[in-house]
Amino acid sequence: MKKLLLSTLCAILLSGCAMCANSKLDILTLFSTKSCCANKAWVGTFQLVWNDMKNNIIKHDVKFVGEKPTKELIGLNSEEFNSKMLNESSYYTSWGKTAPAEKIKIKEAVAKKFNEKSEILDSLDWSEGIGKYYAYAMLKKEFEFPEEFDKLEKAKFNNKGEFEFFGIKDSSKEILDENVKVLFYNNKNDYAIQLLTTNNDIVYLYRTNSNAPFNKLYEKMIAKTGKYEGEREFNLIDTLKVPNLKINDKRNYPTLTNKKIEGTEIYFSQALETIQLELNNKGGKVKSEAILMTKNCVIAPMTKEPTPRHFNFDKTFAMFLVDAGKENPYLALRVKDLNEFQK
Repeated sequence: MKKLLLSTLCAILLSGCAMCANSKLDILTLFSTKSCCANKAWVGTFQLVWNDMKNNIIKHDVKFVGEKPTKELIGLNSEEFNSKMLNESSYYTSWGKTAPAEKIKIKEAVAKKFNEKSEILDSLDWSEGIGKYYAYAMLKKEFEFPEEFDKLEKAKFNNKGEFEFFGIKDSSKEILDENVKVLFYNNKNDYAIQLLTTNNDIVYLYRTNSNAPFNKLYEKMIAKTGKYEGEREFNLIDTLKVPNLKINDKRNYPTLTNKKIEGTEIYFSQALETIQLELNNKGGKVKSEAILMTKNCVIAPMTKEPTPRHFNFDKTFAMFLVDAGKENPYLALRVKDLNEFQK
């Protein structure tokens, strides 16, 4: 019997990983989420709407009737990420009862604050009704490098394809070295750098094959940085090679919807997050939206779903973005298949 249970569990896990292997990009709910996917991303926007829904509408930790809390649910309730980890200029949030006027209010607010349009608001039901609430957030960041990096020749990534890169080569102007701070360089496969920006936002790039959760990768990167005793200046003989990145994706979270929330008469009808990111030789920009919406309980069926150091990020790597003056990332990426990041 034990062997049968073990075999079944393994089959489920392998099936999940097989599905993940076929998935283009896994957008995670938590910075600490474990995922076997090769390509994955996390941004803190969904946590912002969860916090508002939990604290201002439901007013207690979210638990689903008849279900033991999952690690995902426990992590969301613990508020691993919150608005204190961002500067106020970087985000907008709104929550309350759904109504057409609320949609108009949000549209006007993001247009005024970010000069942006929402990609999701018009596709949602904003009609009024008993038990209909929402929590919405937009995160918007743009940053520039002090000096534009050189555009490099197209090259392979993980020995596949032909992709656009930027960075510093032997013939680059010396001033470009000032864009880069070395965190550590332990060997040709274990290194990390910080790219400086004009507004003091931080771009970390960490060369690693590890597929550990983002929080573990970040902790390891910081720990290695603290232990490193080598040269931290980017020298004339050093080089840098970073791929252009472009993401435009969205994710529904079906494991959170269509389940009655304990202590209420409502359920989540929508749990949605979008992520748009660009990184090139000039700098980068991030735009992300998230929304949670509720309805009164008429449960719908669930759906599944000093020798030269070459800082060449042309193999699997992780990237973290940290708001100016803050310590914790608001966005993380793991890049293995660059085709999924150059759309």
